[in-house]
Amino acid sequence: MAYAVEEVANASPIYGVTLPEGYRQWELIAPAVEADPLNEIRAVVGNPSAMQAYKDGTLPFPDGSILVKLAWKHVQSDEFKTASIPGAATTVQVMVKDSRKYAATGGWGFGRFINGKPVDQAQHETCFACHQARVNNHDFVFTRLAP
Repeated sequence: MAYAVEEVANASPIYGVTLPEGYRQWELIAPAVEADPLNEIRAVVGNPSAMQAYKDGTLPFPDGSILVKLAWKHVQSDEFKTASIPGAATTVQVMVKDSRKYAATGGWGFGRFINGKPVDQAQHETCFACHQARVNNHDFVFTRLAP
């Protein structure tokens, strides 16, 4: 696949993953709250291929599946003291399934972005190791479809 120069400049180190076009309009897979030390509210969304796999209970996910995790600081609402709201955006993380291109990492390529720009290589080196250690029995994917 050919990439525009801007896309290549904004690709994650190691994997070459970019932010997918239109991901903010994708269907919600599940929300999550991350306690200390990150203290984040998160939402994971999936492209149509990933959503169909979730709905059908298909594992492994088919090539072309993309998962995106959006994260914000967890903030108490000023208007409703028992409610939490998203604060400042922290990261957007992307997983792209391509079993040939990413064979060495369970078929998944990873990208982590802050303000639309990929973070450094050292942060990307931890992606697969964490998924492999904790969810290798679920095609390296943490998020389950919310009921």
